[in-house]
Amino acid sequence: MEPWPRLPGRLHSELTDRFNLYSANGIQFLCYLVPGPAGETAPGRRRVNWVWYINASEAAFAAVMTGQSGRRYRYFLPADDVSAASKTTLLTLADSALPPLMSRLVGHSKPFLQPVMDLASERLRRGPVFLIGDAAGTVRPHTASGTSKSIADAALLAQALRGWEARDPLPEGPLAQWENHRLRSLEDIAAVGIARALASRLGTPDSANVWDRVAHY
Repeated sequence: MEPWPRLPGRLHSELTDRFNLYSANGIQFLCYLVPGPAGETAPGRRRVNWVWYINASEAAFAAVMTGQSGRRYRYFLPADDVSAASKTTLLTLADSALPPLMSRLVGHSKPFLQPVMDLASERLRRGPVFLIGDAAGTVRPHTASGTSKSIADAALLAQALRGWEARDPLPEGPLAQWENHRLRSLEDIAAVGIARALASRLGTPDSANVWDRVAHY
């Protein structure tokens, strides 16, 4: 996510009020404007958010998620620790695989790296502790469901606890129904994410491992 003033002027007109999307075998790139750090929406005050999905082989994963510091990350590699080799790979791929607009945007950015995975929970509750939202399970971003799912988890949990007071035993029946319902919903959302990724040839057996083609390791 890049501050608007940090980008050169020639990118501004191409990004303003547009949702930019590019897809090819093994890659998908999308870019759009979001509010600034304090919620600013005025022209020139917003930020540019872009996401680039790139297929990589399982063999390349360890190198991709190892930072310049030598630390091996499992879920998120911060921008300040992305290795020189990974930066070179990103820039090489941007030049060879992306349209010019997106390639220029990558060149002016400090990207972080994050693996995309499916991780559904088997339980959403243990005693008085509940999991909702992203804590309840990780699904592919293609579902665009993070906010709506979190709201539904919380709202339906509130319904299950309606009339309950702290001095009372927990209402086991309604809470069991809530957990079962939200687990089924999580499974459905995860299935949608997988289907959308497959349609984009991301993570399929026949999709190209684009990262491996130019990886500098």
